Amino acid sequence: MLRSFKITSEQDDVRLDIFLSEKLTLTRTKIKEMIEGGHVRVAGRVPKPSMRLKAGVEISGDIPDEESVDLAPEEIPLAVLYEDMYFLAIDKPADMVVHPSFGHSSGTLVNAVLGYMERQGSGFEVMGQGKEEGQKDPMAGMRPGIVHRLDKGTTGVILVARDSQTQEKLSGLFKNREVEKTYRAIVEGSPPWDVLTVDGNIGRHPVDRKKMAVLRSGGRHATTGFKVLERFAGFSLVEAYPATGRTHQIRVHLSHAGFPIVGDETYGRRAKKSAMRALLHAYRIEFVHPFTGAPVKIEAPVPVDMDEFVEKHRGQNA
Repeated sequence: MLRSFKITSEQDDVRLDIFLSEKLTLTRTKIKEMIEGGHVRVAGRVPKPSMRLKAGVEISGDIPDEESVDLAPEEIPLAVLYEDMYFLAIDKPADMVVHPSFGHSSGTLVNAVLGYMERQGSGFEVMGQGKEEGQKDPMAGMRPGIVHRLDKGTTGVILVARDSQTQEKLSGLFKNREVEKTYRAIVEGSPPWDVLTVDGNIGRHPVDRKKMAVLRSGGRHATTGFKVLERFAGFSLVEAYPATGRTHQIRVHLSHAGFPIVGDETYGRRAKKSAMRALLHAYRIEFVHPFTGAPVKIEAPVPVDMDEFVEKHRGQNA
């Protein structure tokens, strides 16, 4: 099945694949596949993904439906920080993608959680569909309800709902800013401040469309508090307290403040020399349990690579 679209470019000298990725909210990989598969026309002609558009030109085509991704349980080690009848809290390792996609069909957090539940002899509700009567395979059609996201390289606490009602309740807590989130990060340089609040709208970077940026106008409101925990030679350990949940928010706000996260290849300065990943960790999450009313506080231990980085530089002159 195909979904048709027709868009008029309002920009000059922008790449076709970047323009369509933003307008259709699809990945550039998917857009490239559509273009190379003959599903896109520019002024009636078949283009290349790198084609530069002119303002006023008409782009048309269709979006092929994706085939469903198989959510298969896999035996992947998981660190479970908290578990009850409503949800799990997982300590996500670095370089683990959260959801299966057409670039990552296995080895994801969802595959790992399904494997964990299968070994426990329990499962998850069929999200959005209800349990099918007579369903023999307890895992068939089931998927964990991922409540929020962490970037692939970010470690730490992530919540997984067992059923759609819990997912809705927990998502509501995040939306209403009733969840206190604490991150830890190692940044480049030594901030002149001990505490700082960055209040700057975040949106797509005006030049590099693969990045987010703090914008003078437009974008979405974003606020993050920061506190320096320790300074050492050329680097600092900070805590971050995001009040909102925008894409790359902590990374963008720290870079905007002049102290990007060590190892951040997108927003950092010395990424490849300092660390194998952006040293950002979702350290703590706190909220009131939506069903029991009890306070919930979950912490994930700081990962080895961050501890080793601090120990290596601690004691050197800041």
